[in-house]
Amino acid sequence: RTEQPDDEGTQVEFYWVGTDARIAGTLVHRWMQQIVDTPGETTELDEESARLTSLRWLREMGIVEDAAQNILARTLSAVKQMLADERGRWLLQGEGHAELALSGVIDGQVESVVIDRVRVDDDGAHWIVDYKTSTHEGGRLDEFLQAETERYRPQLAKYAEIYGNYANVEPRCALYFPLLRQFVQVEP
Repeated sequence: RTEQPDDEGTQVEFYWVGTDARIAGTLVHRWMQQIVDTPGETTELDEESARLTSLRWLREMGIVEDAAQNILARTLSAVKQMLADERGRWLLQGEGHAELALSGVIDGQVESVVIDRVRVDDDGAHWIVDYKTSTHEGGRLDEFLQAETERYRPQLAKYAEIYGNYANVEPRCALYFPLLRQFVQVEP
């Protein structure tokens, strides 16, 4: 991340995510959807099967195996971490939706979104959860999580408004970082 002044002299933050990280994020989302859509409880990952499936998905994206190793390692690590985490398993099991595509009107404009996960808890609360496959090296994890919360708050607010109108509920929102095993509730 770097900060550069814009034409008016105010600081504008730029976040760069490498291509490998973006592709790994796409694969993690596919795995999360597959796990949610598969009946029964999944608590472990068949690593060989997951590796072969992930490699097939990468080939379909035009990425050859030699270039895929870092992507593959990050993807499998995120899925394993989520399955090893109690909150991660809670997100993947139970009532709800995965990769829910919705459209709605916000500020007079039609907006289309894809919500990573809607999880309905035992009390009937609807949780909108956005998966983030970013990592954080070093200290000050709380500051990193707070910055990510502020960064994604507008996106989650949009999701909450569209989903709330669709389901006639007031959803709760959160970010989930599988590689960090962190679940962060976000007030939209």
